[in-house]
Amino acid sequence: MREARRLALIERQALIAKVARRQALRGLADALAAEERSALLAARSRQLALASAPQPGATSGAALAARAAFAAGLTQLAVTATEAAGDAARQSAWASETLAAAETRAKRLAEREAEARAALDAVKAKREAAHALPLARKLQT
Repeated sequence: MREARRLALIERQALIAKVARRQALRGLADALAAEERSALLAARSRQLALASAPQPGATSGAALAARAAFAAGLTQLAVTATEAAGDAARQSAWASETLAAAETRAKRLAEREAEARAALDAVKAKREAAHALPLARKLQT
């Protein structure tokens, strides 16, 4: 039956679309989490760099050099984390678009599946009616 094959194909496509939607949703969640982590890391690194500023009083050259190296490392970490947050923001935007496309496809496939089920039910009802008609004629005679 052509309608049954069509329905089976649409059901498989709907299953694939559901998996794609789940993957897109997971990708979006991961990207948003990475963006948040990177932003927090950048903010904390900046705070630590500011807190490691030289304190008043006498210090040795080695302590001053170590403090400067530490502050420079924190500043570089903050810059890297800021860039990572920007990358994660772009990734989350892409994941949002992917999720929207997957949801649209799943919705279209659900509509097609409903149409295919209705067509299959109509064909089955027509066959049953056609099958019952000769029996009814036999009973009348």
